[in-house]
Amino acid sequence: MDQKLKLRLLDEKFAVSLMPQFAELPSVFAKGEMCFVMRTDDDLTIICPEFMAPDNGQQEIGYRCIRTEGQIPSNATGILISLVKPLTEAEISIFAVSTFHSDYIFLMEEHLVKATHALQHAGHEFVHEE
Repeated sequence: MDQKLKLRLLDEKFAVSLMPQFAELPSVFAKGEMCFVMRTDDDLTIICPEFMAPDNGQQEIGYRCIRTEGQIPSNATGILISLVKPLTEAEISIFAVSTFHSDYIFLMEEHLVKATHALQHAGHEFVHEE
């Protein structure tokens, strides 16, 4: 059974940066803005607001972020696929990142309207600041 989730579109525009595997992490990432840093045996990938993006690596800008709202139990199943499936069917490429409490979907801004419609059609609800 597909999950029906509450989602929030974040205001910021994000950049996805590719850095050499052993690059030093810029100190700005210790300042408290939302960012994702993933170091693998191949590279260092940083997803952060555009204004924080490092300028010494390959960079793609213009991403928007959709976040799940509310805490999702760590043993819940089907959460990410319930988001990815309608976006895949709409032929929208994404970056997905999961944290302990939330899932984040990053997609290019030009696909935002189409993505929003696909997710709503799949039964998800967008919530707004009150």
